[in-house]
Amino acid sequence: MARVGDRPAPSRPGTAWQTDGVGRRPDRTVEVVAYSVTWPERFRRERDALMAALDGVADSIEHVGSTAVPGLAAKPTIDILIVVDSVAAFLDRLPALEELGYEHRPDGPVGRDAHHFLRRVEAGRRTHHLHVLTVDSPEVRRFLAFRDALRRDRHLAAEYERLKTDLAARHATERDRYVAEKSRWVDAALVRLGHGADPD
Repeated sequence: MARVGDRPAPSRPGTAWQTDGVGRRPDRTVEVVAYSVTWPERFRRERDALMAALDGVADSIEHVGSTAVPGLAAKPTIDILIVVDSVAAFLDRLPALEELGYEHRPDGPVGRDAHHFLRRVEAGRRTHHLHVLTVDSPEVRRFLAFRDALRRDRHLAAEYERLKTDLAARHATERDRYVAEKSRWVDAALVRLGHGADPD
């Protein structure tokens, strides 16, 4: 596992952002870079901004995904889990999140009634993803279980990093294939951990 400073690992260049008639959308390339010590602080700054924007709606805000695991190479997008009591109360706060630059994606790959997904895109790059779930959702436990297992088990984290690096090299311009193959691995890992579905 590449546990080195802030220098990005080699990756293929991305394409410029495109316009879909409504706004900007990110490119579809895959970039996995070496761990950056700036990622925890980026999360903390964003958590503070989100807490203010949500005005008491969030029960908790957690750093999840690969950027939450010290030393683990990752796509440089900060994944954030927001746990709420009321989806309706969260949806009332969408204008405040839009002011922070977030786009609600109810029709996205994980967008559905029980799992609300938002993204922030800057210069064609996804900088932050928000996953919004209710306190009773089993997905909350899966997100945290997978993150904590990667933090605890260096061998599991190294195996996951090798997989992602290989997939990014093979599917650098095929984001959907990268995600699908990675998800199958994560599903299997979660089963071994006593859980059942991809938290990513």
